[in-house]
Amino acid sequence: MDVDGPSKQAPVDKHASLPITQFLFDCDNTLVRSEEIAFDVCAELINNLLSKKCPSTTTNYTGRSLQSEFVGQNFAGMLRQIEGIYKFTLSPEEREGLINQEVTTITEELGKKAKPCANANEVLKELKDTGKYGFAVVSSSAGPRVLAALRKAGQMAFFDEKLIFSAMTSLPVPTSKPDPAIYKYACRKLGKDPKECIAVEDSVSGVRSAVAAGIKTVGYLGAYEPDEREAKGKDLKKYGVEYCIEDWRELESATEALGNSNVLVTNGV
Repeated sequence: MDVDGPSKQAPVDKHASLPITQFLFDCDNTLVRSEEIAFDVCAELINNLLSKKCPSTTTNYTGRSLQSEFVGQNFAGMLRQIEGIYKFTLSPEEREGLINQEVTTITEELGKKAKPCANANEVLKELKDTGKYGFAVVSSSAGPRVLAALRKAGQMAFFDEKLIFSAMTSLPVPTSKPDPAIYKYACRKLGKDPKECIAVEDSVSGVRSAVAAGIKTVGYLGAYEPDEREAKGKDLKKYGVEYCIEDWRELESATEALGNSNVLVTNGV
């Protein structure tokens, strides 16, 4: 007779970590040094727009000042904020025309000038060769722009074109980080639980997007100037990054640490 009664199974921890099997890489200034090129183009377009819509304004954006204010957002997101700041409204035709012009011009420029972030290609090859991880790109930028950057940077050997996800061109309704929609979409398409994934992001908006989708996130600081990195790292950690790296060669050790971490990433953070 079993005086202790039936044996009871230990409760299942629904938040238990899963083995890390998938990398989700941001593109701009994470895989590819592209933001400076892109923001120079965007600054020219926005300055031209402001000269027409707000002729009295003295604002004149540089690529760097625009990047400081809008890093991590796509051009459509920038336009929405510019409309709010300067109190005007674009017609659908004006908006579409500007976005098309931005995509075309930046795609051409990146196809000529984009370079990989330092040590990115070497580390991508090493990680790919282990056979332990899948690779995908998750970007706010338009698909053609991302492809042009990756091709010029010599990175298409590491990525299946079908696994390059764009918040502007992959989703039924275009959006931009920090909306988590593009990360959630990527996980569904990959058939991955977010807890199996690690995102690598350089911006607050990108980190917020990944963390809100329930994905552990590494902050990449290597594209920032050395004297900016400590402050940028603190900013990223405020929004859920547990580990920051300054060099791609630190990624594998950060991944191992996150894979052993019990930190709970919660949707909607």
